[in-house]
Amino acid sequence: MAIANRRRRIRIPGGTGGTQARLKTPNVDRLMWRTGFGPSDADRNRFTGRSLSSVVDELLKRPQGRLVGPPPVVDRDGAKQPLEPTESDTDLTLEWMDRCIRTQNPLVERLTLFFHNLFATQRSEVSPPQLMITQNQLFRRYADLAANPGATFKDLVAEVGEDAAMLRFLDGENSTDEDPNENYAREICELFCLGTVDKRGVPNYSEDDIREIARATTGWTIDDEDPDDVKVEFDPERFDSSPKTIFGKTGNWDHRDVVEMVTTKHHAHPRFIITKLWHEFIATPPPDATMADLIRSYKRSRTRILPVLREILTDPLMLESPREPNMIKPPVVFTVGVMRALKLGIENNRLDSLTNAMGQRLYHPPTVAGWDPGIAWLNTNTAIARFSMVNRYLNNEDLDLDDDEGETGAQAFKRAWESVGKPWMSSGARSSLLFYAKQIDKDDSKDNENNRRQRLRVLRSFMLGGPDAQVM
Repeated sequence: MAIANRRRRIRIPGGTGGTQARLKTPNVDRLMWRTGFGPSDADRNRFTGRSLSSVVDELLKRPQGRLVGPPPVVDRDGAKQPLEPTESDTDLTLEWMDRCIRTQNPLVERLTLFFHNLFATQRSEVSPPQLMITQNQLFRRYADLAANPGATFKDLVAEVGEDAAMLRFLDGENSTDEDPNENYAREICELFCLGTVDKRGVPNYSEDDIREIARATTGWTIDDEDPDDVKVEFDPERFDSSPKTIFGKTGNWDHRDVVEMVTTKHHAHPRFIITKLWHEFIATPPPDATMADLIRSYKRSRTRILPVLREILTDPLMLESPREPNMIKPPVVFTVGVMRALKLGIENNRLDSLTNAMGQRLYHPPTVAGWDPGIAWLNTNTAIARFSMVNRYLNNEDLDLDDDEGETGAQAFKRAWESVGKPWMSSGARSSLLFYAKQIDKDDSKDNENNRRQRLRVLRSFMLGGPDAQVM
């Protein structure tokens, strides 16, 4: 109880008072970026002035709902065609991007993306593509906490391990009593549930544990004769039914027993998964007292996702440093945020290649460990790709990019900022862009008319694609 009280007394940065303080607009913007793809004016109007806990509760209880607007049709060979995710890897990625753009509950898609990165499965190693779609639907079911408030991480791990995409990706379908495959055994320990060592540096498992877990997870088969109705079945004749010793316990363990061991019995699991989930939303590591509180909550709820996620999202560190955002937007989050800010949808194949150039193509994580977060997202090439993406979409003919006749630099700045969703800008960037906008007013050269025509485009380009736009 002392720990919980100590956490409640922490001040919300940018607000007034404790964690029940009324949120200011920068706090709302931060929350909407960390749990979604940026704020809308409706979000600001709805949530400004409310407490952090009440806003988080509403986000967690918000129904997923239908996607907003009609599904996209893309321009191909002069004809408008619907997306065909089972026929094209490009359409496969675009279908998920479209969901992110048109969703009514961005938190569901952000959690789905988190699970996809945690249980990284590569489309290049998995066919038919229907397997990836089914896995994505599995992740989304566990991410939709309004519809599935009792969802547990233990059950998610169990379903993922018996899912056709994971079985195919890690050669689980070929793992038998005569030839057990260790791929999944290693990943469920190292990447999914435990990590290699605990906080003291002590190994969380041995090579003997891996070999025994491999034996316990044999016997699964995939029937994909009908790609649209793939069946995963357990064949007792392919299962190693002899005793296995895992983490010092001997028994005729099977896959569900292994999941139980690594999610509810092993001391390292709570800290491992809480750390993963925490850093999806917050940059600064949790204080020891906060981590202890989260671990207790996770154990008490028997690995339920909702309670521990709520504690993370309502932690004051979610809103730290409002004047200097300290997380880098992943490429998909950045891209979808731009599309939502410009109120644009998918019209061609462009988004697939653009996000790939930024270093993140959905369904194609680079390794079994997923994508590296943070500063790894930005290098010379990916930064240019981000800025280029913004400028490509500012060419959309539906956007009004010309100065109004007689518009001052200050007015042009304000109109540009409002038209791209009022994004956060540092005081230095704001001053520089406003200075540029006002200088055009003073320009009496023969190029002035063209400069005024380009002013809105330049302002929007830097507001949406400049350095400040890369952080959240």
